[in-house]
This record gives sequence, C-alpha cells and structure tokens, in this order.
Amino acid sequence: MRLPTQPFTLYGLLRPGLSPHSKVLRVYIEGDGHAWESRTRPSTDPTPRNPVTLRLAMADPGADTVLYLARPCQYVQGEDRRQCSKRYWTSARLGPEVINSLGAAITLAKAACGAEQVILVGFSGGGGAAALLAATREDVAFLGTVAGNLDTEAWADLQGVSPLTESLNPMAVAPSLQHLPQRHLSSRTDATMPPEISEGFCRAVNQSESCVVISGVPHGGPWQRYWGYDYSSGKP
Repeated sequence: MRLPTQPFTLYGLLRPGLSPHSKVLRVYIEGDGHAWESRTRPSTDPTPRNPVTLRLAMADPGADTVLYLARPCQYVQGEDRRQCSKRYWTSARLGPEVINSLGAAITLAKAACGAEQVILVGFSGGGGAAALLAATREDVAFLGTVAGNLDTEAWADLQGVSPLTESLNPMAVAPSLQHLPQRHLSSRTDATMPPEISEGFCRAVNQSESCVVISGVPHGGPWQRYWGYDYSSGKP
C-alpha cells in the first residue's frame, strides 16, 4: 500500500487483525536497507535486499492488525521517489522530516483500521526511528527494538564512520520514555550493532531489565526466531 505523506510517499503492508475488537496496531519499521554500495559509496536505491523487519512482521502471531512500514525511498518508484535524495538513507536517515513522515504514515494506517493505540517495533535504524516516534506520540503502548541504533553518536564512534549529522539521536529522547514499557533485543554476535548500543539506552531510560542480550545471531537475522511477540509488558 502507498502511504502519501510529506515529503515522502512511503510503502507499507497491512495485515488485518483477527479480532474485530482489537484496538491496537502493531507497527514494524524497517532498517536502513541497502544504504551503501561500499563503505564510501552510497547506493542509488535503499530498498533492503534482506528485509529483516518484514520477516519479523510476518511472524507476528498476534490477533492485532499489523503494519509493515518501509523507510523513505524503499520499495517506491517513479514519481514516488521525487524527494529521494541520498541524504535520506545516509546522514539524514533519522532526520526530523523522516520521523514526521513515518509518524504521518502510522496515523493514516491507524485511522484506516480503527486502532486507538500503537505498538512500535523497529530493526536497526528502524529501532532508532521507533524510539524517536515514541517520544512524539501519546498513543504508544510499547516500544520494541531489534539490534536498534539507539545511540547514533556512540554507534558512529564505535564503527569509525561519519556521524549522522542531519539526524536526530534517539539517546536524546530517552529521559522522556522512562515510563513506557519496552524491550530491546541485541546479540553478542552482531558486529554492526553490538549490545552496548542498546544497553546504554536501557540505562538512560532506567530500565536495565528491558535489554535482552542473546548470542549466535548476526545483524541480518534470523531475529524472528528470538523475538518475543508478547507486548503486554516490557519484561522479556
């Protein structure tokens, strides 16, 4: 489905809920996708070649409506790519206009299915987007991240890459999320987004128990085998 927002037209997939009484929309936000051709050359199309978040969404066994939400410029073509400057999957991947666009798309989907609350789950950079969205909305019941980039400055330092100068840093909004139920899954085997990134965020939200660390899963998954889909509390 096309989700027209400003300034991006986003791509999403909506799975209707199994219960007509459900008032919750479960949103799964995709990662950065194929952002770089090499360490120094951005790609021309950030559409993921390994859609980790799509598999997370498809494996959700719940009765609620599920929205898979791609990031700006992923899966879109033609006129829908008119705003697709490479900065939106490099330095501005978590820029204010990106977060506002994702939020508008969620609001559209929420209205379409009659939901009252949303659960936000994001993978990698989508996890950072989910945290930033949670800080701007009053309808979020749960925040979940999978190998989430929850501190863009610490991540850039760790990887030795240029800082995301045009992006918001999820760590900056952590104090406002202390009372929100959440879970942050990471893996010691993930060299791209090691556990220390999410663990710093868990300390900042004063929820050390919300960080779940496993082993044996690289950044590309299969995370759906280890993710818990019970969002009734922030506990693992």
